[in-house]
Formats: sequence, C-alpha cells, structure tokens
Amino acid sequence: MQRALAYCLSTAAGLSVAAAAPSVDTSKMSLQDYARLPICTLSADGQHLAVEPCRTAPARAPMPRRPVPQMVQRQPPLPPPLDNRRAVPLPPVPKVPSSPSLPMPALNCDAGGCYDLNGVRHNNAAGNSTITPGGKLCIRNGAWLQCP
Repeated sequence: MQRALAYCLSTAAGLSVAAAAPSVDTSKMSLQDYARLPICTLSADGQHLAVEPCRTAPARAPMPRRPVPQMVQRQPPLPPPLDNRRAVPLPPVPKVPSSPSLPMPALNCDAGGCYDLNGVRHNNAAGNSTITPGGKLCIRNGAWLQCP
C-alpha cells in the first residue's frame, strides 16, 4: 500500500518514487495537481480505497436544472368583523327541572367547578359537593350533579 501511495504521489507531482511523501492533504493541493490524481476506486476486498490520495469521480450524468414557475397564490380576503348588534342570538337552552330525583350532567368541568345543563356554575366545595351562585348545595357524582 505504501508503494502504491508513493507511486500515486510521484505521478501526480512529477517526482520520483523515492521523493514522494507518504501523506498528502488534498485540500491544500492546487487544482491542477488534484486533477492529475487518479479517480478513487475500491480495492479488491471492497473495504478500502485502491490508491490514496485520489480524487472524487465526476458525476455520471449531471442533471440540468429545469425551470419551475413560482406559484404564489393570494390569500383569500378576511371576512368582515362581526358586529355584536347584528349577531344572531343562540336558541335558548331548554330548562331541565331541578327536582331532587333527576340528576343533571356536569359540563365543562375544571379545577374550580362545573357548569350544569342550564349554564349555572357550580363551584367545588368540600368532598364531592358543589355550591351554586345562589348558595344551594349540590352533590357531584362523577359526571352528574344532583341538587336536592
């Protein structure tokens, strides 16, 4: 391997085999000296380069760049802002009787409490009990509220 290296260097630089240096940094070579180096190929075992230093192989078929038109589409215009005076009111939520026998679903629960089906806020109290804004004590059982 050392002889092949020395031979490669000597032919690239025009020197005799004895005067060639064992390691050359190809990044510091002139462009003409680099062009004289043999093209890199693998050795018979396929694990190492056959001759070092070597130059990279030229591209097989350089791909020409094809022009592609740039497609820039305009953003759709923003809808006009809603005027609160002309907003359509939501339909009223049907009233559910709050008898002690009928539990209501607990909606939109967070760390502070839940809302019932009528939109009334139930704030958490001790244990599984809740308190309405009117001071009514209710019991929460999972996803259900029951106010006696």
